[in-house]
Amino acid sequence: KQWYQRRVRELFREGNFVYHILTPKYRDEVLMVLSRAFCTEPVCDAIGEKQPEMRPSLQDWVEFTDYWMDHCASNGLSVIALDEVGHRVAGAFIVRDLLMVPDGFDTKYNSDEKALTPWMNFLWHMDAEATKVMPELGEKGKAVDLWFLGVHPDYRGNKIANHLIRGVLPLIKNSGYKYGTIEATSAFTSMAAEYNGFTKLYEMKACDWLWKGQPLYINAKAPHGMWTFWVKQLYD
Repeated sequence: KQWYQRRVRELFREGNFVYHILTPKYRDEVLMVLSRAFCTEPVCDAIGEKQPEMRPSLQDWVEFTDYWMDHCASNGLSVIALDEVGHRVAGAFIVRDLLMVPDGFDTKYNSDEKALTPWMNFLWHMDAEATKVMPELGEKGKAVDLWFLGVHPDYRGNKIANHLIRGVLPLIKNSGYKYGTIEATSAFTSMAAEYNGFTKLYEMKACDWLWKGQPLYINAKAPHGMWTFWVKQLYD
C-alpha cells in the first residue's frame, strides 16, 4: 500500500528532480519556498528601490501565501519539484478554484496596513477584466487557477517552471474544470504559459494600473512589467 501511494503521488522525473502531487506533508516547506521565490516578484521588487516601505518582506509573503496552503496542499491539483540530491523542495505550483477566496483574505488585503494590498487589488482587477472578456470564468466550477508558481532562487535555470506546468495540466484536465487560468506577473511565467498552450486573454502594463488614482508600479525592469491573464480550454 505504501509503495502504491508513493507511486500515485510521483508524476515523473527530470534530471535530479522528481515531480510530485503536493500533499500536506510538504505544506510548510512549500509555503516557505513560494514566499522566498516571490520576494523577487518583479513589480514588488522594483518598487522597493524607490519606496522601501512598499516592498513586501518575506514575512508579508508568508502571511499572504499561508491563506491558500491548506486548500492547495489537499486538493490533489498542486505539484512540487523535489531535489533528490539536496533533499529540498526546489519549486511548486499551487492550484485553486478560480473563485475560491479564503475566509478573511479579501478583508485583510483591502487594508492599507498590508504592503501586498495594492498588488492583490491589481490581480483582482486582472481577474475582473478577464471575466468581462470571457464571462464563463465567473461561473462556479468552470475554471481552475494555476495560482502561485515559484522556484527557489537556488534552482532557477533548470526549466522547473515548465515541468511544473507539465505536471499540473493532466491533473486539472481530469478534475472536471473546463478552463485553466494563469495570472502572470512576470515575463518568465508568461513564457511558460505560452509554451504550454495557454492563450492570452487580457494584459495590462503594470505602470498603467492606478492605485488610489496614481500609478504605483512604474519601474519594473525589462523584460517584466506586463501582467497577463492566460486561459487554456481543457476539454471541448
